[in-house]
Amino acid sequence: MAFRRVGWSWNTRSIRDEMPAGDSESSSSVPQSEPGGEDQPAEDVIAEGGARIVWEDRWHEEDVFANRLSFYILAQSFLIAAAVTATLSNDASSRWLPVALTIDLAGLVLTIVFWYALTENLRRLDTLKDLVAKGSRELGVRGYREIGVVRTTHHERRARRGLPFPLSILPRWSPSWWLAQGIPILLGCTWIALIAVAIVTA
Repeated sequence: MAFRRVGWSWNTRSIRDEMPAGDSESSSSVPQSEPGGEDQPAEDVIAEGGARIVWEDRWHEEDVFANRLSFYILAQSFLIAAAVTATLSNDASSRWLPVALTIDLAGLVLTIVFWYALTENLRRLDTLKDLVAKGSRELGVRGYREIGVVRTTHHERRARRGLPFPLSILPRWSPSWWLAQGIPILLGCTWIALIAVAIVTA
């Protein structure tokens, strides 16, 4: 779900759709007047604005994480295909060794860079998820108890899943953690193996 900032205005229609039904009235982009005709207290207006910013920032981080991961996997697929072709070429393999090693090293460096970017992205996303669920008095951001209950219940059920080893390792961390950590580690090992194969083949 993508959100864009236009000037200083915030697109909050999709954010209101994601918020609990009981809070839909408090999520409007313009502060509403109470039935008695009195304006909302300034503190409530500030809290609502802070909540909208946190919600939009959270979904922005979700988009950034997904886009980075998709680009990383696509780029690595092309690089691995090129590296294998150069490594297993029958025409003067020694001539193709520098090309193969260059591709392998580029893939390994790219893996390290994206591993760092994805893990930092995930840490920021986890912080924003905690703010949405728990809120923050210091920042003037309200939390949503329903979201906190759903997250806690889900984590407890995930921890109790009885899976055979080695699948029993999976529930210890979230799927996003495995995507940010597991894929770069797997591809990093692949690049190290390709470097070794290129040297041995030559």
